[in-house]
Amino acid sequence: MGHYHLVVSRKGKFIVAILGAILLLVLIAWKPWSVLLYHGDGQFSDELFFYPRYWVRFADVPLSKPGEYHFRSWGLPNEEMSLILYIKGSQDISPQRRDSLENFPATIEAQLTDGKGNIACHALGRPADGEKDGVWVLMSGAGEAGYWHYQCNPARVSSFRTYSLMIRVSDVGPGAEKLVVTPTLNGGGTELP
Repeated sequence: MGHYHLVVSRKGKFIVAILGAILLLVLIAWKPWSVLLYHGDGQFSDELFFYPRYWVRFADVPLSKPGEYHFRSWGLPNEEMSLILYIKGSQDISPQRRDSLENFPATIEAQLTDGKGNIACHALGRPADGEKDGVWVLMSGAGEAGYWHYQCNPARVSSFRTYSLMIRVSDVGPGAEKLVVTPTLNGGGTELP
């Protein structure tokens, strides 16, 4: 009878080891510790099974006055991430509002560099209508709007590297409306059809 308990005990240990290995593989694929690895000026979130999965939201930047803003981060997921300048208060965009946003009178420059000075992305241009290089394209839908640029959509980032994001606003036209954006890196996950 004692021998029978020993066999069950070995079998139980084997099952626990197999379940532990499966759990470890799931955790490696899921990477829930990304939230724990991230340190920086932005707010990091992991949406787990949604697309895009990872979000890093930095402090607001006004586009209606010239200025330069710097943000640092470390521990980004090893993914392709896109830089989007989400427009504050853009829940409902009328055709007239859309036209003014597409032709906003400012030059915006963004550069994402790693700690060794390598440029992950560099975007320079003005908001304009059309998806072509050299312009910030207005995207909108589902209660939000933002600008994206061909040169920073997407940018490859790596874990265990420090990144610096610089946003520079210049050549602001006279009478430019008050406009504030939230620079955001997002990416990762699987887009469903």
